[in-house]
Amino acid sequence: MKFSEKLVGLCLLTSLLACQNSNEPPASSTEKGTLKVTFDGKTRIYTDARISEGKLGSIVSLSINGGSTESDYLTITAFGDSAGTYPYKQDINNYKKVSQVEYKTAGTSFNNYFAQICPDKSGYYSTKGEVKILEYVPGKHAKGTFSGALLDSNSEDECNPASKSFSGEFDLTLN
Repeated sequence: MKFSEKLVGLCLLTSLLACQNSNEPPASSTEKGTLKVTFDGKTRIYTDARISEGKLGSIVSLSINGGSTESDYLTITAFGDSAGTYPYKQDINNYKKVSQVEYKTAGTSFNNYFAQICPDKSGYYSTKGEVKILEYVPGKHAKGTFSGALLDSNSEDECNPASKSFSGEFDLTLN
């Protein structure tokens, strides 16, 4: 399978897992909890944050989502189903105890990964970072932190990518 096909598959899989619904009724906004993010020196608190559990074959995930518009949202996916540390995914084929991030703000998309095609290197590229799930009660609650760096997904200089710092915390009721 070509690298570009794998990358497209990864994005589709992440979208499917992030959009799965549970059988429980949605929590009210006061029950959902908090999602706070600091990106490139600016802090934002999402009041519409939610977390969902997903499963597709043998791949399980927890998806943390904030924002509800096409031009402003945050999706953090941890591939696993327990408390622990989930480093940013460094291998396109790994879906065990790793994480990945997509953040769109002011219409610009940022990710911790992209397909790098340069004269001296090519393949899956990811920044360093991690999601720490400090507390997790399946079907009910998740609490944790995240930190690392994100890349502008539309940057024209993919051979020398410049990253921006990214961190935050969440305390959410599953819906």
